Amino acid sequence: MLADRVKCAVPNPGSVAVGSSITLGAAPTGYRSFLTAFGGGAAAYFVLSDGAGRAITGVWTVNAATPETATITEILWNDRLGSTAGETFAGACVAWCAQPARETRLLRSGPFAGLRNLIINGNPLINQRVYVSGTATALANQYTLDRWRVVTSGQSVTWTDSPGIRTVTAPAGGMEQVIEGLGLIGGGYTVNWIGTATCTVGGASVAKGAQVTLTGGVDVTVRLTGGTWSRLQIEPGPLVSPFEQRPIGLELSLCQRYYCRLALSMQCAAVGFNIMGFSLPVAMRAAPAVSNVSVGSITSATFFGTAILDALCGYWQVQMVGASGSILNRVEAFSAEL
Repeated sequence: MLADRVKCAVPNPGSVAVGSSITLGAAPTGYRSFLTAFGGGAAAYFVLSDGAGRAITGVWTVNAATPETATITEILWNDRLGSTAGETFAGACVAWCAQPARETRLLRSGPFAGLRNLIINGNPLINQRVYVSGTATALANQYTLDRWRVVTSGQSVTWTDSPGIRTVTAPAGGMEQVIEGLGLIGGGYTVNWIGTATCTVGGASVAKGAQVTLTGGVDVTVRLTGGTWSRLQIEPGPLVSPFEQRPIGLELSLCQRYYCRLALSMQCAAVGFNIMGFSLPVAMRAAPAVSNVSVGSITSATFFGTAILDALCGYWQVQMVGASGSILNRVEAFSAEL
């Protein structure tokens, strides 16, 4: 399965193994070079074959150099030997990019590639709190843009927008997101973003296109510090793929598992207790803390907020006491952040 039509000639590489540096030649007409397709420092699958029975499949890191080179980091299969051993070539080869069968199921670059990014609001356009760019936070770990909290009190997040893309400047103390461990499958993941910010995953610094190993079922904190960033992605496997641009409505629903707002309007039908149930937009991660954001018109009414009856079913109940015809209009915030 060709990926992005990447192909090139390779002068006789001789004996190759993990750690070998391979000189890559020009791409033929209609194909792209590995450097053009993936960029310097990026990992890519490759097949290297001499057309005479010697071929290996593996992963190498593309080097930004002239002539272009790649360093083999893993050999997945040696066709001739039927193993993961290296190979000794006796002539010129051809190299191309292909996905091994075990990775094809990820559909990493096809139109159906979806929900592979562990980061929610990685292109942080969702802003339910209506946080204003540049506003200093009043508390440590205060949430601003959805799923993103500012680590140090008094610091702020700023951003600039271009069509469909938000580029954020992270403060010196960092802004971070906690990836929920529930449902997280342990294994290797690739981290990538655009911009100058420094990124840490689980407290360890990572480079763009680098791989990290995550522990299944355990929350992990991702922090961006002191620079610009956009389109942050953490995805399974050893390759960087294009940023997953999920539909904005879907991205909002993913955010609402942790924070959402609900506008309420109810009227007393008679003097005394009036109870009304409301459904939240999505079931939340846990029973949320409920706070009032703003109050509209309340006429001769007393409001009582009751406990969440069933957080997993997304159901909430309120009570109102007042004269017949009393009106309650207000907005509530529900937070179940990690």
